Amino acid sequence: MWKSLGCFLLVLFFFSGLTGVNGQKNLPADLKQEFRDPPMKSWPKTYWWWINGNIDTVRIKEEIISMKNAGLSGFDIFEIGVPKWAPNGTKVPPGEITFMGDDFLNAVKIALDEAGKLDMEVGLNMASSWNAGGSWITPEYAAKSIYFSKTEFDRKGMKLPFPKLVRTVIKGKIVLEEDQKELDIEKNKQGKPVFFREVAVLALPKGTSSKKDAFENVIDVTEFFDPRTEKLYWEAPQGQYEIFRYICSNSGEKLKLPSENSDGLIVDHFDAEATAFHFNHIIDRLKTILGDDFSESSLKSLYLASYEALGTVWTETLPTKFKELNGYGIEKYLPVLFNDETFSGPTPVDLQRDFQFTLSELMIDNFYRKAKEVANSHGLKINSESGGPGFPLHNVPVEPLKSLGVMDLPRGEFWINHTRFNDEGIDILRVVKEVSSASHIYGNGVVEEEAFTSFQHWQEGPYEMKPMGDRAFCEGMNRVVVHGSTHNSRGSGNPGWVYHAGTHYNDKRVWWPKVKPFNQYLSRISNVLQKTDFTADVLYFYGSAVPNFTGSKNSRFYVGSGYDYEVVNSEILMKISVEQGQLVLPTGAKFKMLALAPEEEIMPEILAKLKQLAAKGAKIVSEKPKGLIDRSKVSSFNLTTSNIDELWVDLTNSPSKAMSIKGKVFSGISSKEFLRQMDISPDFTYDDAEFNILDYIHYEKNGSDYYFVRNTTDQWVSRNCTFRQEGKTPEIWDPVTGNINKVTIYGPNSKGIQLPLTLAPYGSAFVVFSKEVSAKGTYTNISTIAQDPPLLNYTENGTMILDQGDFTLEQGVKKTLITNRIKEQPLSGAWELFFPNDQDAPERIVLPALIPWSESEIEGIKYFSGTAKYVKTFTYEINSSTAENQRIILELGELSNVGEVWLNGQNLGVSWTKPHRFDVTNIIKPGENQLEIEIANTWSNRLKGDAITGKSYTNTNIKSTSIIGLNKIRVPWKEVPLIDSGLKGPVKLIFLSTIK
Repeated sequence: MWKSLGCFLLVLFFFSGLTGVNGQKNLPADLKQEFRDPPMKSWPKTYWWWINGNIDTVRIKEEIISMKNAGLSGFDIFEIGVPKWAPNGTKVPPGEITFMGDDFLNAVKIALDEAGKLDMEVGLNMASSWNAGGSWITPEYAAKSIYFSKTEFDRKGMKLPFPKLVRTVIKGKIVLEEDQKELDIEKNKQGKPVFFREVAVLALPKGTSSKKDAFENVIDVTEFFDPRTEKLYWEAPQGQYEIFRYICSNSGEKLKLPSENSDGLIVDHFDAEATAFHFNHIIDRLKTILGDDFSESSLKSLYLASYEALGTVWTETLPTKFKELNGYGIEKYLPVLFNDETFSGPTPVDLQRDFQFTLSELMIDNFYRKAKEVANSHGLKINSESGGPGFPLHNVPVEPLKSLGVMDLPRGEFWINHTRFNDEGIDILRVVKEVSSASHIYGNGVVEEEAFTSFQHWQEGPYEMKPMGDRAFCEGMNRVVVHGSTHNSRGSGNPGWVYHAGTHYNDKRVWWPKVKPFNQYLSRISNVLQKTDFTADVLYFYGSAVPNFTGSKNSRFYVGSGYDYEVVNSEILMKISVEQGQLVLPTGAKFKMLALAPEEEIMPEILAKLKQLAAKGAKIVSEKPKGLIDRSKVSSFNLTTSNIDELWVDLTNSPSKAMSIKGKVFSGISSKEFLRQMDISPDFTYDDAEFNILDYIHYEKNGSDYYFVRNTTDQWVSRNCTFRQEGKTPEIWDPVTGNINKVTIYGPNSKGIQLPLTLAPYGSAFVVFSKEVSAKGTYTNISTIAQDPPLLNYTENGTMILDQGDFTLEQGVKKTLITNRIKEQPLSGAWELFFPNDQDAPERIVLPALIPWSESEIEGIKYFSGTAKYVKTFTYEINSSTAENQRIILELGELSNVGEVWLNGQNLGVSWTKPHRFDVTNIIKPGENQLEIEIANTWSNRLKGDAITGKSYTNTNIKSTSIIGLNKIRVPWKEVPLIDSGLKGPVKLIFLSTIK
């Protein structure tokens, strides 16, 4: 919509159409009010990097105040070091502060007190970098692995060699030459690790070469081994044998990126006692500055970063847990699991699955659930990227939906212009849909995202960030955690020290003083999505595999254009009920059908549940599994493959029979076709929907429906959109301005409510449907000879048609022909341009015409980074345009990156996204008018200029950057292309008429 005073028009327009679920008649007035002025808890927060032991308490206060003024609701203190691989000259010099030391805690106390004064909330990362751990972690509580020695059996009473402790990777293979060197693990006087436990001693016939033979012929001789003497008292049968001695000891893995003085071991993530020890240590240290009661403190949460440990995983209780979960012991099968370099062939699928399932349950219960228990007992919430990025990127062993569901505040992540695709073409760095599904199905309510992570340094402004943020909103994000803001000590210069990845969201950003409207935009969307309930047609079971991953929206699973889905795991699937043919989650969410990920084999409990759901009328679509997973040792279900045959029906050649066959699961039919057979049309559609030009997500609350719609392109888009709604009135809620306007052109069709929707380049808006007023528009349609409707803008002053031409307005059978004319007055000619005196740009120049700063022949302007002011006086002739119901729009054209505008001394607001337009009808005056425009760009051009000229207006540890178009390629500043900066225009007045 057009910008009035404050921000600019973001999305042009939006449209109506949808139904509600809970039946309350009126749209909550408080949500409308909150949309205009969102509560602080919906505003973004940020990671606050404290780099390499450098902390300046004066700057701490200054930075917190700047965050508050910029519209941030809080921050997560994230103490961290510098990459060990970073080239010399790019590392932030080490300071003297130690994570959780007295000086560090003093700084934390200052930060907490300052945040409390400003009503901000604070989180604290639970390590210097990640994974969880620190210098206080003793070998007993440190991460563990499994090691073995192999020797030929020669006699009863022989001494078995102690296993060599070498680093292992994912499958236990030794893959690097240096890995064959022993790990640097704390040893006792006897030269053995301070911590180790015997696991098992096994015998195999000499010459055993395959996993199959090892699996079948292994002999457990542990009972004959004396750990004190390390001797094996075994009466061997006839033949030659090799003896494998397995121990559990520390993996030696340390923190990923600790600050200079804060290194330490990572904690055993599979041991509840180790987790409690780690958390209690940090909490006890915090008590020295906060006392025993944290409730009055601004510290509200503890954060666990994503799990990225390497190597084979083991913990003392694993054998016991394995047997409890799977009904048999793991000890005899250790050679098959951990000796890939010795035995050929595949690991038995059942064994590998049972092992992975055990690791998942151990980590979820003993790390994440225990962490939550300890944090909650002190009045703190726990948040974590507990689902990853995991499989297939990192060796995270958990079932991610269940792991995320444990969290008070589940968190994922997404990046700007940086991707990591798997073999299927899925960007595995986007962890949004997974987190939103977990939050929905477990009833957490909050979907946090580590947002806008990037290796592009100072390349972007809010407009470049917006498309990725909007995409995340359409996958379910409802709380933005910007990655991130780096703490800078006094004297660090500009743009200062930064963490090696991130958007650098701090007070050293050129456009930082003008960023609050962007943060307000994010908060408006977040608040609506936090206060309403996600709705979709399809429930998607992503299978029983552990580990697993959801993938980004419409990647691993795609219903079809205009439909959405929720992802569910085994735990929640087993709790689903059926009401009037709909699948109902424990949260109360309802879905019209269930689709299953294809699996070769199915768990017996899942098969039994599907049979139960189908018998109660649930509609289920799935490829037919070929077999049943053997869980007979722990499962009470007496099922066979014949039960699969009885339950499945193939509709490949007869899709029309879908509705007449009851109590079955259907294969040979897509989810989209099944919905068509159910006569369920798309929730949101338009003529060329198959191109996915528009993306959406649908929420509802108290009888009102909220569609967030985004334009995925850099062009204006106008479409006749149909929303599957009936008897409701649409409004457009513009998150850029906070304006709420009625849609005047809409009407029913056979699939719902249709209305013309216009969105600016990468524009977005809410289309909200409610029953608070008559469900009739002023007009039911607007038509033209063009394929799509004209560009429109719904405003409080009426509907503007933004295209010239002849149009037909329809109201039932009545048709009204109108001719729309648009007048434009270019603000051509010279401009004054003023620069600050902190670089080598001239204080003032006169531009004959607008050009980007990067095209200037003056070196100080070409490389300028900062905020400059344009000033122009123009004449507006009285009665120069006297069209009926006329509005006068000021359009700035192209600018980079953020602008702020004054007309005749009155502030019009900040413009950070297209279209850069303001309604000036009530501000412009006959005669002379003075226009002032401040434009702020990024640091990139000045960094390039300094690299080329040898000047030193900038200071930073970053010597190269990724740039748009070259994913994963680092470009030195000298070679980075100049970014168009400043005001390009054309600047003009547009005279538009409105229709009532």
